[in-house]
Amino acid sequence: MTPRKIRGPAERMRGYARVREARCPQTTADRLRELAGDEIVPVRLYTAHNFTAPPDVLLRLASDEEIHVRWAVLLNPAADEATLRSLAEWERATKADRPGWPPAFVRGLAVHHPGAPAALHAELLAERVCGCPRKCDTREVWQRRLARVRAAGWR
Repeated sequence: MTPRKIRGPAERMRGYARVREARCPQTTADRLRELAGDEIVPVRLYTAHNFTAPPDVLLRLASDEEIHVRWAVLLNPAADEATLRSLAEWERATKADRPGWPPAFVRGLAVHHPGAPAALHAELLAERVCGCPRKCDTREVWQRRLARVRAAGWR
């Protein structure tokens, strides 16, 4: 976790401006690449939320030190196969560091992600990470989960 810095009013306002920029769908890909490396966590978080973020930005944010940024990447429908694989590998590697978490929570979301190609979908299903009681409709499950997240006020 990043140590918290006390910022002055002018610096806080510049941070708010960068958050607004990161949230905007019209922000250019080059600017989103810059914002992905920002020291302020909410800037990176909203960059990860941005549906127009290019795949290389999402891949970079998938290895962010803040878990909330990783979650935002996982819930972004624009995440591609490389990004989803990176998140799945991170979950496998840190399984012991997350007591109390379901064993395959991230992979359980990734298996239903609209950006998951058939090969990744089959690989994750072979690991039995899907918790659906019956044969699932990938798109239906993803949309239902995304609706719950949005209803909770996350985006």
